[in-house]
Amino acid sequence: MKKIFSLSILLLVFVFFGCKDNERTFEIAREDQFIVGLEANYQPFNWTEDFSSPYNYPINNFKGKYADGYDVQIAKAIAASLGKILVIEKLEWDALIPSLEAKRIDAIIAGMSPTAARKESVNFTDSYYESKHVVLVMANGEYTNAKTVNDFAGATIVGQQGTIYDDLVPQLVGATHGTALKTVPDILTGMMGGKIDGTVLELPVALGIVSSNPEFTYLELDPGFDVSEEDKVVSVALRLDETALLEAVNKILAGISEEVRVKLMEDAVGRA
Repeated sequence: MKKIFSLSILLLVFVFFGCKDNERTFEIAREDQFIVGLEANYQPFNWTEDFSSPYNYPINNFKGKYADGYDVQIAKAIAASLGKILVIEKLEWDALIPSLEAKRIDAIIAGMSPTAARKESVNFTDSYYESKHVVLVMANGEYTNAKTVNDFAGATIVGQQGTIYDDLVPQLVGATHGTALKTVPDILTGMMGGKIDGTVLELPVALGIVSSNPEFTYLELDPGFDVSEEDKVVSVALRLDETALLEAVNKILAGISEEVRVKLMEDAVGRA
């Protein structure tokens, strides 16, 4: 209990005061850095802002840009517990695992699920969030009254490339599986343009989109998607040979209580 309480306080300290040194410039030895890769384009897990705030963190490879979101708060806590200086790199989704393997980054904290295919290339920690999958549609569209996976006949559904979202589209009976797009914002643009009827997302991502874009709504289906346990959770990805780091990060994650995780996600959804 003491361990959980201590780390909970540490998390809150970094959430509210973690960016005080955002604008300072100083040299940090490579071994003292914890470099995290993420898209910074995946609300509420991670996104990009043009201003500094008590919640976000500067993006190292995009001057004047800042990353916020649930993943960023988890990254802050892990880096602090490791005694490292956090460095955030904004990367395309498909570049995350290659960048980790090439040692450009030390970890992927990007809402990534520990699928069997990915486990061939990287190690995954225990989960740091578990979610459910929903369908995002236009609030005034043809499919707003859909209740089950059987109610999407004729719809064009597009998923994000290389994700479980795209893999789940065929479970929507009668829907056309459109060509996957690189980012969720690309899909949203297609939906607003009338070319796409919907997309599959995790519930927190859909909540973040709908909270700031009332033209969209999300559907919790029953019966819903058949999703494996590994695809319901997100984990930190590390290099295959870094077992000591894996053990250390798992201990840190174990110290983050479920209450703190829920609070961090709720707050991220509110800011997204």
